[in-house]
Amino acid sequence: MILVTGGSGCLGTELTKLIDCKSPTRKEFDITSDSSIVKWFLQNDNVNMIVHGAAYTDVSNAEKDKDLCYNINVRGTERLALIGLPMVYISTEYIFDGEKGNYSEEDTPNPKNFYALTKLLGEFESKITDHLIIRTLLKPKPFEHQAACVDQFTSGDYVDVIAQEIAIAIKAWEGNKQVFGSNIINIGTGRKSTFELAKQTRDVRPITVESIGVRLPKDTSLDVTKWTTFKRTMI
Repeated sequence: MILVTGGSGCLGTELTKLIDCKSPTRKEFDITSDSSIVKWFLQNDNVNMIVHGAAYTDVSNAEKDKDLCYNINVRGTERLALIGLPMVYISTEYIFDGEKGNYSEEDTPNPKNFYALTKLLGEFESKITDHLIIRTLLKPKPFEHQAACVDQFTSGDYVDVIAQEIAIAIKAWEGNKQVFGSNIINIGTGRKSTFELAKQTRDVRPITVESIGVRLPKDTSLDVTKWTTFKRTMI
């Protein structure tokens, strides 16, 4: 059985429709609490893999609430990795600085804000155990803001789209830990601006990254060649 952390979040909610799993709420399974984790596992001893999607994702507030962000994204991942079960860690394309775009799995991360730094540190913590790191970006559907950046580019997509891709990767990796040839896989649906993505679901105002007041990378689009090549082998 698979444990999906962040079960009541947007990704967890979608994944429960796609894979056979247990997806407790934060109240049931709090990754910032050792006692909560121990209690849950004592009651659920048939779990053989963790999909770690729970995270502090508010990029702006992460700069003000660093202790909580670190405790969730870094220490929370460490707590889970120390259990020793195979882990699929959901990371972010934001670990890159956005200076060039089209980042491959082998490119060097360079986080531009505290949120992204904690997600990168979470990648390191996941390596304590048998792990697969999925770098991606997902948005709630419909787009949640009134404005979107015309000069910020991503390979991300809406959560229902990315969740389907992640579910494929989980099932493949569960059956064969060497299926991707490495422990990192980029998942996305092609380069587009955040504005272009937002316009798919609602009318939004065009803005620029500089107008936001938060340190955001401009082009974190991913090279998804490895992922698309793998999917072609499934046809």
